[in-house]
Amino acid sequence: MKQNIDELKMLGVYQQRNKQYFMQRLKICGGRITIPQWRKVAELAITYSDGYPLHLTTRQDIELHYIKFDNICDVQQGLYQVGLNTYGACGDSIRNITVSTSCSHTNYRLDVVPIAQFIQINLRHMVTNYSLPRKFKIAFSGCPKGCGKPYINDLGFIAQENKLFKVIGAGSLGAKPNLGIELYNNLPSRDVLPLCIAAINFFANHGNRENRSRARFRHIREAMGDDKFKASLDAYFKKTRKSKPWPDCTLPLCPPEQKLQTLQMPDGNITPNDAFVLADYAEQSEATIRINSEHGLELFGQREVSPPPELTKYTNNPLIVACPGYPTCPRGLADTCAAANLIRENLSNKQLKGLTIHISGCPNNCAQSSIADIGLIGMVRKKDGQPQQAYKVLIGGGNGRNNILAQHTDTVFTDELLKSLNKLILSK
Repeated sequence: MKQNIDELKMLGVYQQRNKQYFMQRLKICGGRITIPQWRKVAELAITYSDGYPLHLTTRQDIELHYIKFDNICDVQQGLYQVGLNTYGACGDSIRNITVSTSCSHTNYRLDVVPIAQFIQINLRHMVTNYSLPRKFKIAFSGCPKGCGKPYINDLGFIAQENKLFKVIGAGSLGAKPNLGIELYNNLPSRDVLPLCIAAINFFANHGNRENRSRARFRHIREAMGDDKFKASLDAYFKKTRKSKPWPDCTLPLCPPEQKLQTLQMPDGNITPNDAFVLADYAEQSEATIRINSEHGLELFGQREVSPPPELTKYTNNPLIVACPGYPTCPRGLADTCAAANLIRENLSNKQLKGLTIHISGCPNNCAQSSIADIGLIGMVRKKDGQPQQAYKVLIGGGNGRNNILAQHTDTVFTDELLKSLNKLILSK
């Protein structure tokens, strides 16, 4: 049974804390999902997740929770019917490729979605893709501001005004985060695929397969040192680039489009019934749906239509990102959703305006707490001799757009959390 469960990870399936249930993750390249696909996911949630909310992740994926083992195949068949992929959504593989949904550099924004999709399709067939030392993450930003969080990825591509890429690489978070470094400047689009292939092969050959806590791409860099790491990677890249002709993928300017609505899902969750309402609204608005990397949905189109009442509860929420945490995750130490609700119910939108708050249920940092304006990382500490949930509090992160990590400022028990946050917010 254990072997079967381990193999399921490559199909995007993890066992939950309650071991009779499983989570199914599906890859949505760049967060771009069609309305029929969105409807199908909502339908599957009602049928197989007992109506539990769809969960939007920080890598623009969708997760379905509380699925019984005997229903996993039915769920995956339903997803494949509408062209949704789960292979490599979890496990030691190339994870979902993310794309900035709406860059803040609005005067000049390149459409990097086609090249992201091109890369994801071509990497899918690599033999090494599904036998890596650990996971490998790639992100694209459509403008020079790096809205796609390149510094927390194994490879982050930033489109520049000359239609060439700046490449940031070998960054990751986890319990001991270390952000990426610049690998290349002015990389032509035709070189993106051979660079990705070279980096993955380099990772497969040099990654640590004995110690999973030191097995990410950036751990090779830390072991070698920056200069040797870049030189070694470049040797792989040059050899790969010379091995055959490579197809190009042009970078057009994004077409004129209007953001009709941003919906911020509390803790990344939207009920299946509300998901169906959203699909109807998107169709009526002739809009496209995009999943962003901060528990939100963005609708773009040409026709403005007022959102239905069922969706208004998602239109004015603070930007709080929370991983599923203790209730479902086997590694969760803290109830992240309870902490997020505590903040939403007691701090005003005015207080939280312009701030990103990221809450991780354990030191694995899945909610990207170490790059947030305010980050909380769950832990367990003793109070009066009894174990209690607590949070490590960090401030001042660069949100993955630069190499600035949030700094540890406090460690508090849950009942002290609001007092600590109020103090931090007042000091800003």
